[in-house]
Amino acid sequence: MYDKDQFETGVWSCRYYQYNKWHGPYHLSLSFDRLTSKVSGQGIDDGGIFNIDGVFSSQTHRMDLIKTYEQDTGNSNENIGHPVTLQLTWNSDHNQFEGKWFVRTSNYRGEGKFELKLDEFSELLIDRLND
Repeated sequence: MYDKDQFETGVWSCRYYQYNKWHGPYHLSLSFDRLTSKVSGQGIDDGGIFNIDGVFSSQTHRMDLIKTYEQDTGNSNENIGHPVTLQLTWNSDHNQFEGKWFVRTSNYRGEGKFELKLDEFSELLIDRLND
C-alpha cells in the first residue's frame, strides 16, 4: 500500500472513460514543484502526444491539470491540439487520484472519469531511494 506523500515526481499511469469504455493505461511523467505548488509533465495516449500543466495542494489532496495535445500527433480524427481539463482528488483506499476530464471545443463537448496513479516501477524506485 502506498501511503506516503501522493505528489511524487516520476512515471505515472492513467486511464480515462470515453465512448462507453476505459482507455489505457497510458504512461506519463510528472514533476511536482513544492515551492510553487505547480505540476508539469508529458505523455502519450491514443489521442496523441500531450503536455501537462497545473497545480496541486498537499492540504486538500487535489490536482487541477490541463492536458494539452500536440496537434498532428496520434489520432487525427480526435486530436485538434485541444486542452483537456482534469480535476482530481486523492483516493487513499485505491492509492490513486480519481476525478473527471472535461473537453469543450467547437467540435466536441464531453466529460468522463479519469484515474491517475504512480507507476509501480516508480513507486519501488522511490522506496529504495528513501531507504
